[in-house]
Amino acid sequence: MSKIVMEFEKGGCFEVVLNEAKAPQTCKAFLENLPFEASVLQARYAGEEFFYKMPLEVEPENLVMPQAGSIAFNSDPKWQAVCVYYGPSIKVGNPFSLFAEVKGDLKELQKVGVRIWKEGQEKVTLKKL
Repeated sequence: MSKIVMEFEKGGCFEVVLNEAKAPQTCKAFLENLPFEASVLQARYAGEEFFYKMPLEVEPENLVMPQAGSIAFNSDPKWQAVCVYYGPSIKVGNPFSLFAEVKGDLKELQKVGVRIWKEGQEKVTLKKL
């Protein structure tokens, strides 16, 4: 299991564990793009979710419904985004490729998500641990 760090410019640093057994294509492509910096935005319709664009040319795999702390990849060519779910209020129509999970204090992750929702986009940096 590979581990990465997800750090937000306005505060918040989280350990993320990749699930290479269930999403090998997505994890491999994700790791090949690290380190990575992106602008994070609140998802408009999915509830407690923020996302950032990341171009990964992978097919869907490990399609399961997310929960707080889940990290998934939307492989739709129009989007190609990493989705981070930060609370229990999640409304997704189609599941995406679940490939990682945030470890640690999910209440802190929810604080970051609410901040992004209320204050707008901010930068996130991802790197190997």
